[in-house]
Amino acid sequence: MPKKRRPKKANTQPRILILAGVLVLAAAVLLLKGGSKDSAAGNANAGELPAAQLQAALSEHRPTLAFFHSTTCHQCIEMTGIVAQVYPEFGDSIALVDIDVYNERNDALLQQVRIQYIPTLILYDRAGNGRIAVGVMEAAELRQALAALAEGS
Repeated sequence: MPKKRRPKKANTQPRILILAGVLVLAAAVLLLKGGSKDSAAGNANAGELPAAQLQAALSEHRPTLAFFHSTTCHQCIEMTGIVAQVYPEFGDSIALVDIDVYNERNDALLQQVRIQYIPTLILYDRAGNGRIAVGVMEAAELRQALAALAEGS
């Protein structure tokens, strides 16, 4: 009598790791979205359009991080996680304005600042001068840039 062969069990570990990674990334996006609403330009402007939030923060001479990104590009998603990780350390001293470049309500702001690539970060000092960074930054590099911005350098 021939032996019955048992089907091999599929290795589910890669699937579990991918699912866990997607969940962590989704949580980071939600954290950033929630954090930008609560902390952008000092809570008073949280319901306003990003253009109004940016204008309010700059008129208050508050250091500001304007984060231009989409929710679909790989580098943007990566940068969203980095901003979500690093920005909370500076939430008391730097305003965060979160701008989704594919949201039509942000078209005027995009034309005004002439964003060409994403992700783009513009770090505005107290005088309203902006320093542009395009692409993904390492967490340590962003932390250093935000620390300098908070100190007024």
